Amino acid sequence: MNWPGKLILLTLLLVFTYSIACYSQVKKDSTWVGKVTGITRDSVHDYVLKSASIAIYKVKDSALISYQLSNNFGEFNFNEMPIGVSLKIIISYTGYKSVQRKFTILPDSKVINLKEINLERSTNELQEVVVRYVPPVRMNGDTLEFNADAFNLDKNAVGEDLLRRLPGVTVWGDGTITVNGKQVSQVLVDGKPFLSGDIKVATQNIPKTAIDKIQVYQQIKNPRNPLDSITQINIKLKNGKNYGYFGKLSAGYGTDKHYETDVNINFFNKQTQLGLVGTSNNVNKVANDANTLMRNSTYKGVGASIEYQPDFRMPGTNRPNSGGVMYQHDFIPSPDYSNSNRLAGNYFIRNNISTVVNNSQVISTISKDSAQTQLSNSIATSNSTGQVLNARYDRRKNNLTVNASSNFTAGRINSESNNQSSTYGTTGVLQSTNNTINETTSDSKNMLFQFGLSKQKNYAKMNLLPGDLDVNYSLNVGNNRSDQVNITSFTSIVDPSKSKKFDRLYNKDRNDINQHLFLSFGNLSGLLKGFLGLSISLQNSLDVNRHSEDNLVKNRDTVKNTYQTDHYLSYASNLTTINELPTLAVSRVFTRTLTNRYEKVLFWGFDAQVQFYHQQNSSDHLFQRFTRSYQKFVPNASVTYLNSHYGSYEDNYDISFSTENRYPTVDQLYPIVDSSNQYYILQGNFRLKEATDRKLSFKVKHISKKTKNTFNYNFDITAGVITNNLSDSSITDNLGRSAHYTVNVGNNRYLNISATINKAFKFGRNQLQLQFSPTLSLGRVPNYINNTINFSNNFFNSNSLSLNYTLSDWWAINLQESLSLYRSKQNGATDNEFKNSIHSTSLSSSINFTRRLGIGSNIAYNYATSTGSAPATFTIWNANATYRLLPGNNLELKMAALDLLHQNASIINIGSNNTLTRGTTNVLQQYFMLTVSYFPRQFGKRGKSKE
Repeated sequence: MNWPGKLILLTLLLVFTYSIACYSQVKKDSTWVGKVTGITRDSVHDYVLKSASIAIYKVKDSALISYQLSNNFGEFNFNEMPIGVSLKIIISYTGYKSVQRKFTILPDSKVINLKEINLERSTNELQEVVVRYVPPVRMNGDTLEFNADAFNLDKNAVGEDLLRRLPGVTVWGDGTITVNGKQVSQVLVDGKPFLSGDIKVATQNIPKTAIDKIQVYQQIKNPRNPLDSITQINIKLKNGKNYGYFGKLSAGYGTDKHYETDVNINFFNKQTQLGLVGTSNNVNKVANDANTLMRNSTYKGVGASIEYQPDFRMPGTNRPNSGGVMYQHDFIPSPDYSNSNRLAGNYFIRNNISTVVNNSQVISTISKDSAQTQLSNSIATSNSTGQVLNARYDRRKNNLTVNASSNFTAGRINSESNNQSSTYGTTGVLQSTNNTINETTSDSKNMLFQFGLSKQKNYAKMNLLPGDLDVNYSLNVGNNRSDQVNITSFTSIVDPSKSKKFDRLYNKDRNDINQHLFLSFGNLSGLLKGFLGLSISLQNSLDVNRHSEDNLVKNRDTVKNTYQTDHYLSYASNLTTINELPTLAVSRVFTRTLTNRYEKVLFWGFDAQVQFYHQQNSSDHLFQRFTRSYQKFVPNASVTYLNSHYGSYEDNYDISFSTENRYPTVDQLYPIVDSSNQYYILQGNFRLKEATDRKLSFKVKHISKKTKNTFNYNFDITAGVITNNLSDSSITDNLGRSAHYTVNVGNNRYLNISATINKAFKFGRNQLQLQFSPTLSLGRVPNYINNTINFSNNFFNSNSLSLNYTLSDWWAINLQESLSLYRSKQNGATDNEFKNSIHSTSLSSSINFTRRLGIGSNIAYNYATSTGSAPATFTIWNANATYRLLPGNNLELKMAALDLLHQNASIINIGSNNTLTRGTTNVLQQYFMLTVSYFPRQFGKRGKSKE
């Protein structure tokens, strides 16, 4: 084992040793082994009080020790309580007067039973408060509420720090939040999305002192299907805290003229939110949208995440510049799920200048005893600019929802590339060379408009008439215009007469108009007097697409030294496709419930649908004019079973069958063959038939509802057969030139298996998380190689293991281990076998020595192998130190050292059927940088906070 592997192993041993020591210390502390039990009851009627809020404090300093809600039988049970210490228990329940009792757990018994504690109802005449305190947790109807003021945290703590203290709430290393095992789909602030709607923007910026309550609830999306629900968190702000500003201003400069700047400033009040973002750097920090910049510019990013950092694996040198604005206005100040009226929009622009140098080797088998090797090197530069403008309006009123949205994108790319390739035969003798120079300028514009209307029946009313209506319409209009210069020189060493040269100009203009309409009407079962309890609806999906091209191609006349029109490659065409899917959807739900014990739900659905698919193409070339129509029965079916036990676990089982048809395209049927790339020539096959994909899927999902040591897993397996598979057929000559065309051949069989396993251990304020994600793909893909049938038996396996450990709020460590394996065994035309593997181990850690001083480091070890080549290894090690100043820790100084070992390299290692590609590209390498960041932030009026 080399020294990076030893370093990682040593660090792991230290982490586990420290974790066990901490855990053992908590478990073996003889003064924290007491137990407190009891039952809460109504003082008049003597029935138990479920979900009463119970908290235990130390009498001496009123420090909160633990809290919980009473169970379905009114019982509470506290473990690991201090013995020989004066304690007090406070019990509260909505509509009742709070009760307080003092007690001490004796060392000899270690258990105290408070027996039955009776609560008296509050009356209008009794206005005085018996016990003044803030209950940590309570049930408010179907909503679980945590009171922020009941938790003592650092004055600069944020919402995420509070979430980590709540029972049943787990903040995972990847940012996902689960409550009693169920993943939180959205975090709202005062009932509405907060700026971009990203979870981290809310939880890592809003100060704990501005939070009144954390509310957790289930939101039913479809009242006809109890399985269709999501878990949401709402952060309720204190009065006067629902307006202010926050953000980040950052600039850094380093060695070799490396630099980076980030700007993020956000304003909000009770109804309106505005966010501004911008960035510029030359260290491969690329953001695809404004949300990425906002998510990674938070005041307190807790943990060891390395998202949106200099990307040392990104090919080439890059200089991205981007900026954007976000806007949201709620016409209803305090919206909820049944009543909202919101307008939102955002604009984002990005420019990137890149240079990529690539060296690669492609090994292709063309027969059992013949293989070719192609060596290529290229350099490509590009200057690309893209703009995105989004706007969306949502209105919900009870059972009626209306939304309209628009999306406009525009882009421009200027690129130049120079590629040189050489092909060698089995004996290693040079067969041919190909040199290509390409210059391209392209402009694109695209506009998408969408409209949706959903009206759900009020099932509280006994009405047999159908009342559900869903309408969705979209219009997508796009244009792409490109100008290209291509100069190619193909030289045959074996037969010089086959050498060719091309000097061509391309002017291409493409236009697309795509329309989609979906209608769903139901439930029709009421008209059948609830026949067998079925839910029946009529649906129809219609797509009408029109694609037009106007291509002008010119070749240089070497005699006249002018460009002449190529009448074969120059043409205009129009393709219209119509795809319609009328559907009869039938479903049934069976439910069995025992209140506060269990819930069992069985759902089955069947979609009887027929697909009508039509293609019509017109062209200047007669051979491209055709009309094709298809009519296919494409049924879908699914069965879902839910087994939920209150406070214990929930299991979901789902099995589904689906059918999908794949139709040949114009380029597969009647392509315009451009021979400028002699190494890859695409030809057509007008005899092609449609392929049909039939697949069966089985999914299992387990969720632990216990408040500590969350455990959940997902398992997904999909198997399918594609009949009349549209496969590639290739003929390769001794010069390395290959002609490709699509054929219908045999059955393509595949099997995909994936799983995720998550386990969290909580002990005190420390937490250990394990996340494991394996995938396995098996496939038998038929194709033809030089007119001989061949089967590629492909195997792909990837495994990702993540370990996150947090020690209170001062140390976080993350270990990620990934291993991917690929193997392709050829049978038929060849008997070769290709293998490659990529192994990566990364370790990152952050330590806060004080509230101001912290260090961070991440190291990644990479190991790659492939058939016929020596293993490639490299290690990337980054480190940084930060120091925060000012009373609110708003000013940060950061010193970073990147690629300390100066080993970074980008490795290409790709396997596909009968080819194996390996190589390298230029990448970012070692530099040092000093960064200064300021976090302006204000929630509510300065000096007027209501704590």
